[in-house]
Amino acid sequence: MVLVLVISSMAVSGTTWKRIKIDTVPDEYTPTSASVREPVSMQAFRFEVNVETGRARVVVDYTYPDAMVYEKGDDNRGPQPTLAQLPGLKYLPQAQMIVYETDGHETVCALVQERKRLFGTRLHIKNTGLCRVTAEKAKHAEDDGWQIRRFSAIDTYFEVR
Repeated sequence: MVLVLVISSMAVSGTTWKRIKIDTVPDEYTPTSASVREPVSMQAFRFEVNVETGRARVVVDYTYPDAMVYEKGDDNRGPQPTLAQLPGLKYLPQAQMIVYETDGHETVCALVQERKRLFGTRLHIKNTGLCRVTAEKAKHAEDDGWQIRRFSAIDTYFEVR
């Protein structure tokens, strides 16, 4: 039994991740109530579903070091989240799953449960760990037809096993 678990975990850990770029966001943010630019980082990601359409998307939230200090007076409410609808990412209501489909292969990204509340029902989405979002600082160059503008930013990626 232990041998089977070790071999299966080795097979999973040796699996490569397919990587899809979903966004490029500024690597600095200036709160409206401050004059200091703050470094931005990815805070978390989650899945959202639209039950009516069967669609799923990834939501990536960003933060900065002094967000707790500035957020009350910040009219912009911090760095804006990324809302990404990816081809192949879908919600299967009959199976209560969010899956990513590519090359005829489906990966279960999250399980969806309907939970009854006092004022109706709510969906609870639990990630399986087979799909993730990563972020990394990157240098970019944009050519506007006259000159090249260089800047650094954060690139976010959707990754699936």
